Amino acid sequence: MSNRARYRAVVFDMDDTLISRQNAFKVYVEEFYERQATLHGTDREEAIDLITEWDGRGDNDKTVFFGRLKERWPGLDMPVPELIEDFFTRIAVAVEQDPEANKFLSELSMAGVPWGILTNGESQFQRGKMATVGLDAIAPFALVPSEFGDQKPSPAVFEEAVRQAGHDASNTLFVGDNPRTDIRGAQGIGMPTAWMRGGREWVDGDPMPDHQVDHITELRGLLLG
Repeated sequence: MSNRARYRAVVFDMDDTLISRQNAFKVYVEEFYERQATLHGTDREEAIDLITEWDGRGDNDKTVFFGRLKERWPGLDMPVPELIEDFFTRIAVAVEQDPEANKFLSELSMAGVPWGILTNGESQFQRGKMATVGLDAIAPFALVPSEFGDQKPSPAVFEEAVRQAGHDASNTLFVGDNPRTDIRGAQGIGMPTAWMRGGREWVDGDPMPDHQVDHITELRGLLLG
């Protein structure tokens, strides 16, 4: 690793960081509209925009989310738990590999830069996504905190990620898209951060992330020199 590299290790969030959860959600919601005849009384674009807004980039509780859908469209006859199970199952197979991201991750490994994944979500679905896009085969480690009863932004899960990366927090960059669970969580234990802005402006106040990027390959100079 070049002496010019700023950080000695890196931990990545997964959804909308290493893969596009937004694109997978778009596929899901378009198929959902087609499958659910009760939605057809609402203009397609209007319905999709409303469902996307209520999803909140995946940050909103799914019981509340599907409860709102059933209130808006009472003809949805699937119980909320079944809708949730169907949702996560379909999202897990709708994700697509980002070849440039996977190539960059492989470059990190070849250069000896320790890296891993830290992602919230149910274990079977998150690991299913990893398998779908090939991350399971290349990630040195992947932590899904729900497997041990925790989740970001808990300090303990970031501390475990840092431990597995093998360097102290101040030398381990965390990369993620969620201001609260990713950026604030990592900052809480002293990790430097890179925010995947996805076309957004930072509005979460200070301290700001150390870096703002639209794709992980923009971090090449910081990690490979």
